[in-house]
This record gives sequence, structure tokens and C-alpha cells, in this order.
Amino acid sequence: MINNILYTTPGGYTPKHNSKISFKGDFNNVQTLKYTNIGNCLEGYIGKVRLRKASNNEECFMNVFKRFAGRNVENYSIRNDANEIIGEADIIIKKFYPGSYDVLQYKEDPSHVYVDNLTNYSKPGTPRHNDRLEYIKDVGIRLLQIAQRRSDEAQCVGNIKLIAKGEAKSWYKNIIGMVEEFPPQTSYYSKIRFNPHNPNSLILPPHSKEPLSRLHDGL
Repeated sequence: MINNILYTTPGGYTPKHNSKISFKGDFNNVQTLKYTNIGNCLEGYIGKVRLRKASNNEECFMNVFKRFAGRNVENYSIRNDANEIIGEADIIIKKFYPGSYDVLQYKEDPSHVYVDNLTNYSKPGTPRHNDRLEYIKDVGIRLLQIAQRRSDEAQCVGNIKLIAKGEAKSWYKNIIGMVEEFPPQTSYYSKIRFNPHNPNSLILPPHSKEPLSRLHDGL
């Protein structure tokens, strides 16, 4: 079981874990994750996220489920009303504490949430595409916003890290605003030395944190 770090939201908001999953079409009464303390949520359905249908850009809402996948590892899946998984991601909370060796090596807090296996199964042309699903947009953005929320809740100051795969790297950089954790060195000596760092290792820099939280109106 994961070690959850529990916090209360401003105003003492308490998520309603027993809300009905089905969506009736009244957009004003949809329980999204906007004011939800996701870390306090138990396993199962935790709320809805706003997405778009690729066919006509029509707004839609889908269900978010949480599952504990190990120590400090959580899985979040976005599902339609038929309970088909549209997209999912694993997040690993890596919290370092003041005075630890890891913290002393850095000028800033290295605590972060590592995002792994982020997938939109409905997106055509991707390795794990499920052609039975309608193409839904913004799935990756919502999963990253969930990871960012968990990073804030777990006192990891909104830091996110991940390893980008293939063509997804440009999306992370241009849409999400992430940057290479180990940017290429330009000096003569750095060029002739072996660089062991993965160029696809990306982080969310401070100037991109608020834009990500607000992207497409946020959670």
C-alpha cells in the first residue's frame, strides 16, 4: 500500500467518493477534479475531467480512476462510460527530506513526481492505439495535470520528470513546456567526453508550472 501524504484543501473541501459515475449531460454540475485533494482519495472513481472529441472538438467529460500500484506509486486511468480505458499513467512520488544526502547535492529541492507509461490509447498512429476507441484529445494533458497536483500535494513543489519516447518529445517541449534535464553541453571538453545522460529525460521548469496547470482550463 502506498504511503499517502494527506493534506486538506482550502476551505476544508472534502471529496465525495460516493458520487455517481454516470454523466447526465448537465455541465454545470459535473464533479471535476478542480477542487479535489487527489492524494486523499481512496482507490476507485475520484471524479471527472474535461476532454475534447477529435472528430468535432466537442467538449466531453470522462471518469478518472485511481489505483495504488506500489509503495509511493499510483496509477490514474481515464475511462469512458463503458468503462473502457482511454488513457492512463503511473506516477511515482519521490520526496527527499531536508538534510538528506540527495538534497545537499542540489541548490533546489530535487523532490519530484516521475511520470511513467503515459498513454492515450485512443490516439491513432501511436504504438498502443486501440482502434475500437473514439479519438479523444487532451488525455495526456489531464494526466500530467493530475501528476502536477500530486506533486504539489506531496510537497514536491510541482516538479515533474519523465522520459519522452520518440516523437512525443516535441509535444512535451512545445505544448507542455518541459525542457531537457541534461541539456547538451557546447564546450570543447564536454563534446569529447562521454555523456551518460539520457537526452529524452525531461523536467517541468518553474516558468512552465502555472501554464500547465491552466492549460485548456485546467482540471
